[in-house]
Amino acid sequence: MRYILSIIGALLIGLTLSYGQNIPTIHNEQIESSREYQDGNDFQRDLLLYIDMLTNTHPYYADAEHRAKLERQARKMYKECEKITDINKFKVYLATIAASLNDGHTAILYWSKLDRVFPVRLALDGNAPVIIDVTSEEHSELLGEEVVGINGKPLRHILRMARDIVSADNDVNFENLVKEYLMLTEFWALMGMNDDVLSLTLADDRCVDIPAINKSELKIVQLQRSAEGRVTAQRGVLFDYTIYEDESICYMQFNQFADRLTHPQYPQLARFDEFTRDMMTEMNEKGIRTLVVDLQYNSGGNSMLGDVLLSWLYSHKDTKRYAVEVRVSELLCSYYPQYREYTVDGKHLEIGNMYDGMDFDQSKDYKIDYSAPQDPAKCVFNFDNDKIFKGNLIFIQGKDSFSSATLLLTLARDNGIGIIVGETSGGSPSHYGDILYCTLPNTGTITTVSHKHFVRPNRELVTDEYLVPDVVIDLNNPNNDLVWEWILNNYGANIDAKQRDDDDSYLWDTIYRPSMDN
Repeated sequence: MRYILSIIGALLIGLTLSYGQNIPTIHNEQIESSREYQDGNDFQRDLLLYIDMLTNTHPYYADAEHRAKLERQARKMYKECEKITDINKFKVYLATIAASLNDGHTAILYWSKLDRVFPVRLALDGNAPVIIDVTSEEHSELLGEEVVGINGKPLRHILRMARDIVSADNDVNFENLVKEYLMLTEFWALMGMNDDVLSLTLADDRCVDIPAINKSELKIVQLQRSAEGRVTAQRGVLFDYTIYEDESICYMQFNQFADRLTHPQYPQLARFDEFTRDMMTEMNEKGIRTLVVDLQYNSGGNSMLGDVLLSWLYSHKDTKRYAVEVRVSELLCSYYPQYREYTVDGKHLEIGNMYDGMDFDQSKDYKIDYSAPQDPAKCVFNFDNDKIFKGNLIFIQGKDSFSSATLLLTLARDNGIGIIVGETSGGSPSHYGDILYCTLPNTGTITTVSHKHFVRPNRELVTDEYLVPDVVIDLNNPNNDLVWEWILNNYGANIDAKQRDDDDSYLWDTIYRPSMDN
């Protein structure tokens, strides 16, 4: 199983690993000395500080019209917060503001712990929502059952409520997140509903009550068949590869953009650059013709690791790259003081403005010397074009592919590197990101906010909400590893190029029939 609460847990883990207890508390002397702040309750005070932080940090609000619109709404919001007496309702209120940005990185952390959960999980993929995970044999008869209501309300109503407060890049991203959120007792408390028992209404009108349990009690029974025999089943590693010599295929599973260099506090982790070098060396020695990079379980991390991989697949010097627009703010400078020294055309950066990262004078002075030895204490790239992999290249994309995973896949698409198979991405090709954390002083509410806008190389497609694969394949078929079957049928060692071009019989099992079954 893709571990329960993996998405939310990853966010909390990232928060702890990156910043520990040093999340800054935001203040603004001008706001805190105002009459509105002095006369307001704790919720009104933190609302004023949150709006100020958001409008002065998030790239969307670098646009004066966008900023003015939210600031005009602030007075009405201030009055509405006068009626709030419960911290959960306040967090919901702030979450609606964050979610309206369609930015999965800007959110309110409205849970404080993940100890209590409801031991069922739904599949939400546009089809009838069904139960795919339960906690024990006691509830195993529920696997595959369609759910039409929860806690006495139609499921579609619950999802509409959730869509207003769950920050997501797009609807695919929302479906990935909300199925995890629905397991959290704190999420239901936030919605003002029972957080001890989850009452499910099934399609046959049966009602089943599922009591909450401690997370440590989870013993997963899945709708999906055993991972045994599935090459693409999730492995409990950051990255791994297996070479299938008979098929002349190297299968690489890339589950997180993290390694020893990105997380130096974990010296036991492998270095990704060394891992990639060793994999490519072994592929070359064994004459491997096809590389499969599986990103279906990858929700992101440090995008530098994606650049390392690409340097072995395409000329690093010739790669068309993302534009990175940076919103300069007081919060950003509290994390990265060097921005106070950065300049553009000799002038210091102005708080509130957006800048193309390549316009910084410090960036202009930086040029890669492709002939000089690289610093081994940093990520080492492949600058030798003779070592670039020349065979077939396939990326597997899933609904969970997000953030840096989407960056890597989009760079591949826009540079014509390999093909993408699988499902539509949960991440948007051009998106906001690079999270900053902060705490509101009066309620202790922790928030996240993006300070960068990543713009894909192909500017003609910059407004695309999704990255659609070249070949759509069901990655969650309970009976077959369809994506691996497709790869073997089209790129196995015994399949020649003419046969691949002439024979499209594989389409029936991998695309047409699953679509009809759905």
